[in-house]
Amino acid sequence: MKYPFPRKFWKTTIFTLTLIVLTLGFYSLVVKDISNPLSGGGDTDYWEYTGFYLAKNIHFLPFPSLDLVNNQSFYPYGVNAVFQPWGIERDFFYAIFYSLFGIGGWFQIYYLISISIAFSGTFLLLYRDYGFARSLGAGLLMTAGSFYAVNKYPGHGGQAIVHWTVLSFTLDFLLVKRCVLRQRISFEFILLRFLLLVLSLGQELTYVAGFALTSLTVSLIFIIILFAWRWQKERYSKDIFLLVIRSWQQDIRTHKLVFGLLIFSILFFTYFNLPIVLQISRLAKSFDFSNVPSGSWWVSPLRLLVPFFPFINPSKPFVNRIFNDVPEGVALEGSPGYFLLILGGFGLWHARKQIAIFIPLILIFVACVFYYPALNVFPWFQFFRLGGRSTIIYPIILTLFALHFQWPAWKPGIKRLASFLILLIACLEFFTFYSFKMGYQPYAFAPDFWEYMATVKAQPGEAVLDFPFCAIGGNAVGAAEGVCPYYGRTMAVFSLRRFHEKKVLGQYFGRLHPDQLSSMVAAGWPKLFSPDSNNVHEASRQTRCFDDKEWRFFEDFYRFNDFAGINLYTDLLPTACVEDFYQRFGRPIKETTVPLTGKVVFIPKLSEMRNQVNKEKGKLLKLDQSN
Repeated sequence: MKYPFPRKFWKTTIFTLTLIVLTLGFYSLVVKDISNPLSGGGDTDYWEYTGFYLAKNIHFLPFPSLDLVNNQSFYPYGVNAVFQPWGIERDFFYAIFYSLFGIGGWFQIYYLISISIAFSGTFLLLYRDYGFARSLGAGLLMTAGSFYAVNKYPGHGGQAIVHWTVLSFTLDFLLVKRCVLRQRISFEFILLRFLLLVLSLGQELTYVAGFALTSLTVSLIFIIILFAWRWQKERYSKDIFLLVIRSWQQDIRTHKLVFGLLIFSILFFTYFNLPIVLQISRLAKSFDFSNVPSGSWWVSPLRLLVPFFPFINPSKPFVNRIFNDVPEGVALEGSPGYFLLILGGFGLWHARKQIAIFIPLILIFVACVFYYPALNVFPWFQFFRLGGRSTIIYPIILTLFALHFQWPAWKPGIKRLASFLILLIACLEFFTFYSFKMGYQPYAFAPDFWEYMATVKAQPGEAVLDFPFCAIGGNAVGAAEGVCPYYGRTMAVFSLRRFHEKKVLGQYFGRLHPDQLSSMVAAGWPKLFSPDSNNVHEASRQTRCFDDKEWRFFEDFYRFNDFAGINLYTDLLPTACVEDFYQRFGRPIKETTVPLTGKVVFIPKLSEMRNQVNKEKGKLLKLDQSN
């Protein structure tokens, strides 16, 4: 067949159109809005907050660092704010655009860029070895076919952004393959791997970046063992190393601009990522969690066999009853779908005579499926507590297996039938999964929300008193202590800081150490809560207001600390209690609604109380709990 243009033109056109359709598809089916801030209550509000926090607390000289020990949360007591779901690249992206243009849909835009990078990078890395069609298909499977990661958006957006981990696994696979098959590895390849290592540190640290580091570590250990075995068996001459060095020198002379850009990129991203990652790691390890509940959850390895069909899929309640494990809500843990399992299985079988190229991937896959204790040997998984999040990398590994997919030597009729069945499975699974996303609609704040936040921001005072507030960690520290009785409704209240920019009394952290709550608990705050249920996920409102001692403590705390006013969440309080607040502190001047928590009114601090601020005294106040 004659092509009117060079074949390369058509490949470029098809790739470009696929990228455009993929990005638009993710926008219309998954993201749906890029013009407003990402919200909705719960974890969804955290992904902008860490970017806001970075924008307000970053220092650049001599190296980037964050102000992490302050009283911006747990005001006025203060807290080490290290246990947040950091994603340095994501947070820098948000911080830059927030600082330049204010509130906007920066996280959503970053997510779409992430999908584009994962698809394009996978295609470009694999194209030389696997050709146009397989590379294009691999890019699609690692993005649109990664059901678990896509489902993480927006609630657990940090685990939805996996582009550098996708490319790290892909490049590590190619590195191992070249070593096993004795193919040349260019110096450009080595520098690109260094660059991906640095870039991967900019992703969500606890899970996503950890998987990228695991891929590199296991691959390098395998390569070292392989070369040690060959050295012992084949008695390599030292001249072979001289030949490699000379070939790399030739690479540099031939492609000076490319190597200059790679080295500059490595140094640039190392400067911005590595110091902050080391700071976070050092501060996190300064806490002893040996006797603190980890809040770990696990999923059964048998979930690997659950398909994505309309009548049976990981979201069905009866699946949880069958396996009797502890999944993370309805987040589709443990299952990559039958389509990827079939493609990956056939690919692995077809390449079984070259099985060595897959050994690191197989080891990582098995370790992730069974989770404990394999992953905990790696120091970067010290705070890994949700085993099901390993599902992030299943589609990556299975897609790399699937690159070698070939049908066995079956008769043509059987092949056609098998092709039809696997295509049917693919259609069913993609339809089933993306039908889950059809019900999602981005949260839109009420028109009066922005005026409300502007009012709070403009009031004198460094903090705002949210009541009820929530101070808790993802490992449940704070629940038993009684300082977050309405977790299901108030855990995201702290994140409103990104709008009003005041310090707050509460915050949700990925995990907490009891010592971080000791000042708040000792002050007597748990006594001020009277939830209608002891289950923090079910409690929805106070059953009573304060007695005389509690009112004295609350009033003095409010008076002596530098509050701009009170954000009173009236849907969580008895009507009589709301009126008591009004009588003691004045009528509200603004009201609006926020997701999950409901109606909130702002009561500005009375002028006579502003004149009585004594922050040292306010910080030391304790509720009189004597009879």
